[in-house]
Amino acid sequence: MRGLKSDFLLAVVGLGLVACGGGADETSAATADPADETAIAKGGRSSSDTDIAVDSEGEPIDFLTYGAGAFPIRYDPKTQRLAAGAVLDGRLGYVALSRNPTGPEEPIVVTIELPAATTFAQFGIPPQSSFGCCKGTHIRTVTVKGSAKSPDEGFVTLAKFDVEAEQYDDKQLFSVDRKQAVRWIRVTLEGREVVDPEDYHGTAFTELFGYGRQEPVETTDDHFTGRWLTGGGGSGATANRIELIQDGALVTGCGTSGGSSYTVSGGIENGLLKYVVGSDTVPNVAVINSEDQLSGAMIGRSFGRIIGEPGGAPTSCTPGKEPPPNPVGTALDQCRAAIVYGINFDVDSSAIRPDAEPALKQILAALTDRSKLKVVIEGHTDSDGSDKYNLDLSSRRAEAVVEWLIDKGVDAANVTAAGKGEAEPVADNETSAGKASNRRVEVQPSC
Repeated sequence: MRGLKSDFLLAVVGLGLVACGGGADETSAATADPADETAIAKGGRSSSDTDIAVDSEGEPIDFLTYGAGAFPIRYDPKTQRLAAGAVLDGRLGYVALSRNPTGPEEPIVVTIELPAATTFAQFGIPPQSSFGCCKGTHIRTVTVKGSAKSPDEGFVTLAKFDVEAEQYDDKQLFSVDRKQAVRWIRVTLEGREVVDPEDYHGTAFTELFGYGRQEPVETTDDHFTGRWLTGGGGSGATANRIELIQDGALVTGCGTSGGSSYTVSGGIENGLLKYVVGSDTVPNVAVINSEDQLSGAMIGRSFGRIIGEPGGAPTSCTPGKEPPPNPVGTALDQCRAAIVYGINFDVDSSAIRPDAEPALKQILAALTDRSKLKVVIEGHTDSDGSDKYNLDLSSRRAEAVVEWLIDKGVDAANVTAAGKGEAEPVADNETSAGKASNRRVEVQPSC
């Protein structure tokens, strides 16, 4: 079990090339001409478009986001937590990092782990705000270093640039000075665009884009199987903890928090774990980093960080005499929809991938035990692509799931398919993590 064996093969996870849960494929990397702005880097420098992976709509893929499996591994949570979130959450909103109108008194440094070796070609900053609160208050100097060795050593400078004030319409893009495959990024933020000792507004930051190419993400068959201490609830092995069990692309589990127990229902899309807790519909995304920590974020209400150290005593989900609870069955018994992650499809297709079988069997077991219950299998997408395309693809994928269930013995009179497209998100569609969470299947009971 992960966290309990010293010789465990570590593999870090992230976002790759397969669509999931009835959604359109928004992460398919291809070589194409990026938007014109990617060819115009500040300082007169440009980057070849072949160095930048793009998604299915031809937009450059940002590898510095939670949804791409990038999470902070070294930072001061007391002073740099907000900076870490601002760099990676993808929300593009201003975050106050310092009350000092001349910039942070000390440089802010955040080290980020990537899910696989990545060669960056460009970094970028979103358009600036012209509002009084934020005009001219953005961090001025950004330095990005990278290492292929560890989160603590081997760093070389990839790029260093000054953010220009009053760039309100377009993002600012900066080509790298050094192209090198790296697994860890160290971002340093310092200074302020417009130094004004009379300005009572603090210094802020928005987002850092990272465009380039990433190697395929490698994981093991039991990559997410293990137990992690999540902090609080006392001390020692019986403190708050979470236990996960991986089967193909399906991840189930349970945990304790504040003396209460909860269940976990999730799945893996291209190495990124997406899951919900109990009856809560707010999704979480997570990876296992190189130090065997469960590192993630809540997507939706707070984007709060999740971190778990390996260890902890067994939970009610620990494999033994009784099988772990089936979260689909639990949801149906409570007359609520079951959110199912881990049903993956081929790109732009309704062909079900082999790793989806455990998640499909979970639905099958729940319906077999409730042979009189009528349900609707719903396919859901994110907002990339047209409404018509998303609705059609989600419908075909929902139908593929229904056909699989009927073929395995479910009464055809009790199960129907419905494509919802992008109409019913469980998270925002403004970030890659939110989009990943919205790509899902739901089992809706008729009760």
